Parts: sequence; C-alpha cells; structure tokens
Amino acid sequence: MNNPIKVAVAEYKPLQLNVADEAGMTTPRTLITNDYDELQDFASTVDGPVVCKAFSSLILSDEYMPKAVYTTIIDPTTVDSRQLAVTAHLFQEWIPKDFEVRVTMIGRQPFAVAIRAGSEAAHVDWRADYPSLTYERIEVPSGIVASLIQYLTIFGLNYGAFDFVVQPDGAWRFLECNPNGQWLWLEHEVNLPIAAAMAEFLTQGVGICRYDKDFTTGANRANS
Repeated sequence: MNNPIKVAVAEYKPLQLNVADEAGMTTPRTLITNDYDELQDFASTVDGPVVCKAFSSLILSDEYMPKAVYTTIIDPTTVDSRQLAVTAHLFQEWIPKDFEVRVTMIGRQPFAVAIRAGSEAAHVDWRADYPSLTYERIEVPSGIVASLIQYLTIFGLNYGAFDFVVQPDGAWRFLECNPNGQWLWLEHEVNLPIAAAMAEFLTQGVGICRYDKDFTTGANRANS
C-alpha cells in the first residue's frame, strides 16, 4: 500500500502533528524538550494533566517478551531533571475524551470505529487493555475526511491508521497516524470491509493522487 521509505518518514510523530495542522486538523498542545524548566512552564500553561508519549511506534523486548510504550499521564513536578536531560521527550496536554476513534484510510475511503474504554488503563491508552474495549462503526465528519486525504497526499501515502479523541462536546482531535497500522481485528469486531477495499485498491490502482513534500528543504514535488 505504501512506499517503505515514506512509511519511515511518516512514523515520526512530531512531523505528523505539523502535517495534521497543515491539513486542517486540531492537535493537542505539544512540547518536545529535555529541559526541566521548559516542562514546568508548559505544564503551567496547560493547567491540567500532561502526558508523555513515544516519538514513533516502539516495541521493547523484556526477557524476549515484546512490550509497547504506552501513553502515560505524568506529574511534571516529580520528573527527575537529570534523567529528563539525557534526551528529548514528547509531552502533550491531556485531551478530555468521550471516546476514541480509529479511522483506517484506504486511499480516499475511510473506515471508522469508535473505541470505548472499559478500564482506567484503556481510558489513557486503549492499547493497554484490549479485553476492556467495545467497538462501534461510525461515520467520519466530511471535513475530517477531507483533512485525512490531504494528510495522506502530503506524505505520499495510500494507507493510514488514524487515531482521534472525540471530546465530550463532539469535537475531533487528531492524535497520530500509523502509516503501517493494524486493521484486521477491527474488521472482525464490527464487520468492516477493509480487506475487500484494500484488495480493490491494489488490483485496480485507484487511490489518492501522490504529491510529496521534501521535508528536508520544505519544497514540494509531483510524483508520477
């Protein structure tokens, strides 16, 4: 579905946030820093919970058992300034949520599933407790679909697994996009025809127009 080189570029979450903003989506306030004072200033500005996230999809091995790095709510005042200084970290404001949505984009076609958490761990990051989750097929607002198509076009992607928070007031907030994300379990859970759409895309070659951005220079170039 996607060029592997483009996948590698599109996995970087700070770049995702910039592109999502360019495509017209609303993103959480975000800080990337290894400076303790900057973190405290950010937390004061947010005036609410702060989360720490990985820069890209990351799987660690613990005694040969794979473990994912989940989004974590932190208390900025308890962060060890010496450990923080070792490397940059990605911090965001916590977005109050009614539920979350995974939108699987096959070319221009969205397949959306509401994901509702049944535990505290899943409410923070639903990947932390799959057994507690419930699923429901939903429609994506037309404005969000247009933004998703633009996002894929900027990155030169044909596929993306997008994650959103839907706030209590109904607003959609972009979190991230996995350009190589899993989808089959959602097809099974809510009977979405994602596999059929993917097969049609691959056999008929019908997708979004490709228009790539050179992220090193900021220049755009057409891609045949």
